[in-house]
Amino acid sequence: MSFYESCENVRIEINDDAIYLHCDARNEDGESQSASLRLDDFIGNEDGWFMWDGVNAGQSAHNVELDGSMLTAELPMRDGGHRERQGIDLNDRISNENGRLELQWLASGGQYHF
Repeated sequence: MSFYESCENVRIEINDDAIYLHCDARNEDGESQSASLRLDDFIGNEDGWFMWDGVNAGQSAHNVELDGSMLTAELPMRDGGHRERQGIDLNDRISNENGRLELQWLASGGQYHF
């Protein structure tokens, strides 16, 4: 299940140039528990575009915001310029598995557990 539909108080935090996703995630019993995920472990900046399977997007992102499940920011390009504000839908790869945020692999359907 996409994380955004089963979590409340969804927010981001920038800490030590890394982007963290925090929420209160419902488990199978319907109870909420704190959950978090360090987005910089699997989202990067590729020439001004957010990219899954990259790392350290937070080190170059400016004006980072969360709009629903969309992470948005201004990202620099290799030539020093900036693209218009870019976004990546966290629901595409992050799910709530019994109160834990997990990253879904695209190729094999597996999961990363954090």
